[in-house]
Amino acid sequence: MSVFQLPVRAARAHSLRRRCSSPADRRKADLRDLVQAKKRISRMPSSAVALAALCWIGLCGPLGAAGPLAIQGAKIITNSGQILEEGTVLIRDGKIAALGSHVDVPGEAKVINAAGKVVMPGFVDAHNSAGMSQPNERNEVVPFLSVIDSIDPVASYFEECRRNGITTAAVVPGNSTLIGGQAAIVKTAGQYVNDMILRREAGLKLSLRPTSGSRMSQMARLRKELDKAKTALEKDEESGSGTDGEDDDNDSDKDGESDGDGDGSDQKSDDADQSKSDAGESGTGVADDGLDAMKQAVQGKLPVYIYCQTAMDVSAALKLVDDYGLKPILVLGQECHKAAKLLAERGETVILDPTLVYWKTDPRTRKDRKIILPKIYGDAGVPYVFQTADSASRTTLGSSYFWFQAATAVKYGMSQADALAALTLGPAQLLGVDSMIGSIEVGKDADLVILTGEPLDISTWVEYTIVDGEVVYDRSQDEKLDRLLSPTAE
Repeated sequence: MSVFQLPVRAARAHSLRRRCSSPADRRKADLRDLVQAKKRISRMPSSAVALAALCWIGLCGPLGAAGPLAIQGAKIITNSGQILEEGTVLIRDGKIAALGSHVDVPGEAKVINAAGKVVMPGFVDAHNSAGMSQPNERNEVVPFLSVIDSIDPVASYFEECRRNGITTAAVVPGNSTLIGGQAAIVKTAGQYVNDMILRREAGLKLSLRPTSGSRMSQMARLRKELDKAKTALEKDEESGSGTDGEDDDNDSDKDGESDGDGDGSDQKSDDADQSKSDAGESGTGVADDGLDAMKQAVQGKLPVYIYCQTAMDVSAALKLVDDYGLKPILVLGQECHKAAKLLAERGETVILDPTLVYWKTDPRTRKDRKIILPKIYGDAGVPYVFQTADSASRTTLGSSYFWFQAATAVKYGMSQADALAALTLGPAQLLGVDSMIGSIEVGKDADLVILTGEPLDISTWVEYTIVDGEVVYDRSQDEKLDRLLSPTAE
């Protein structure tokens, strides 16, 4: 091998690896390459070593992005009970390595001068279907489906997320369903879906809004499916083949990796013939996948997103939770505010409708009444987080932005600290990933947003968005924003 072939081949291998593997695998492979390179370099003349090093630096520039990153001089809102008026955040290997007013920054670190700016945790979107190519399926009972197969990393939704400081999103099937499939929690940056996954099996979507027929038939069909899962569990216990331990990989790490490929196909292959004879399936394991998801739900191991359109749906949802031992994440429609006292008694954190303020006409008096959801739920003592509306369903432009939702809540009585927590740590806790994201603490993922001013100020812009320690959005490089704000038409 010539001196020129070594860096070229290494660069090609490095580029291919970064496209096709997870961050953890890439780091291991990079270390392995370094060991191999040392062995080759030790056998080269000194002049050849110097030339090879220059070629490697030129071809593998992106390696520099993996080095330490320091953000200096900013006001830091940690969301963990601490606000630093002028501090430094040091990031190493995608994690927050140090935080404080006096942090030793290594000489090789890239430094972002954030004097006069504000650093806070990246926003967390607790419920959104916009990251999928299609939010709902024609079939109403599809617990075996996963949004992973429908997520498009280059969708405009993820681009808008990075532009608006959203670093993590729960991609969930839509509300027009009965059992809509399994949700996933992903980071908003990555070339491939596997690079984005924070938690592969994040919940099962149920909806109490009738897709056909009445609410009575909707509930009857839903109970029928849940009863099937309970019966299957009882049979497993009688036969001594319980499912305990089968879903230990539910809390998969952010690379979305688990033992094997993470889809459980090897484990379920032995049951395919039985599924075929019992349910008339073709032996593909699809029925088993759906039943396993339902069993995990009734065991309380897999969270359940339950969409409630009206107040009566809230009561029905809580009855389902009690009857089947579900672990709920309640997604509320506008009219659910009438059940605020019932929700307060349960202490469940809910996801509010994107339209926080609207007018409603009383059918008896014909008088218009202003409905302010943050105030109603806040006065009742119901903890809540926000969601945004996509372009197809929004009623106002502001409902598309998390900062606007939080500012609206502050306008009607919520404290700014609680509003910021409802954008970051609150949804992370609701999704069960607060050990990794949601606040700025040493050891957590370096998912940060750098703002030009105070978070809820209308004149504030997102300057940088950082995901896993890498700058994924830089306002100075945002060509779309430049064209939008350009004073002259092109």
